[in-house]
Amino acid sequence: MPALVFGFGPFLDLDENPTELVVRSLDGKTIGEEKVTGVVLPVDYDQVEDRILGAIKRVKPSLVVGFGVAQGREKVTPEKIAVNYRFASAPDNVGRKIEGARIDESEPDGIFSDLPVEHLAKSLNSAGIPASVSFSAGAYLCNNAMFVIVRESRTQGFAGGFVHVPCHSEWVSRKSEAFASLPLATIARAAELSLSCVTRSGKRRGARKGL
Repeated sequence: MPALVFGFGPFLDLDENPTELVVRSLDGKTIGEEKVTGVVLPVDYDQVEDRILGAIKRVKPSLVVGFGVAQGREKVTPEKIAVNYRFASAPDNVGRKIEGARIDESEPDGIFSDLPVEHLAKSLNSAGIPASVSFSAGAYLCNNAMFVIVRESRTQGFAGGFVHVPCHSEWVSRKSEAFASLPLATIARAAELSLSCVTRSGKRRGARKGL
């Protein structure tokens, strides 16, 4: 029962992305009964969907979880909903800027994650990791990735969702400006607990719905 996890590489002023480090560390591990495959996505609007679809086709997972970093957030935040929209004043890593466009014209305005995000946040808090449910994954590449993951989960039969994490303290300590952060080891533990929690809960939160 393979699990597929995604992270992102560096982007903008974040020259070290904790989700890349965590996803690489998870690649090849077995968590519960699931062998994990980790894939690092490019911060590139033109490539992100194809990379996700290609990995899903190759791995044939029962569970897919994307991880992204949210600068400024203090907690690990499982995302409740992906919006069918791209908007960011900042460009991607190849300089493309999208300030208003639907991701998929054939899909609804938003799609709920089919992971048990409320239970997941409570489980992380119980383990001493600060967490809360988020109702906005933004409209940049993380939301784009989440939308594709959850859209595909509706037709391909796997459980899919997305989790944002704070910056890692090791990176913040090298910067002159202070950011909310968690140690990289805590972020990695949160990622592993997220996968094991979803597996133990039976993965699915119920019928998948759009808006």
